[in-house]
Amino acid sequence: MKEIKAYLRPNLLDPVIRGLEDAGARDITVIRVDAINAAVNPEEQHFVQKYNTKYSAVAKLELVCRDANAPSFAEIIRKLACTGTRGDGRIFIAELSGAINIRNGATGEDAL
Repeated sequence: MKEIKAYLRPNLLDPVIRGLEDAGARDITVIRVDAINAAVNPEEQHFVQKYNTKYSAVAKLELVCRDANAPSFAEIIRKLACTGTRGDGRIFIAELSGAINIRNGATGEDAL
């Protein structure tokens, strides 16, 4: 199993989520976060004295999938979130060692 975490522009969430759902992705989680430094979009940055740096609003999208689906899901995110300008974001793919479905006790990929 793989865990995909993607940091992207909030205004591109709808097409990315639609594309993932059309490809069979389920149980997608979205969290609103603030990016500091490298991931900052220069056109939408804010200055915060506390951090003494610039930040911008970013959407963090997370999903867990079967190994075979990870490359295509990552490519969907990359293609639909790309504007070609700085601040487009990043995608991270990590190996998961296990999963348990709380409701029915299924484990591994069966838990998905």
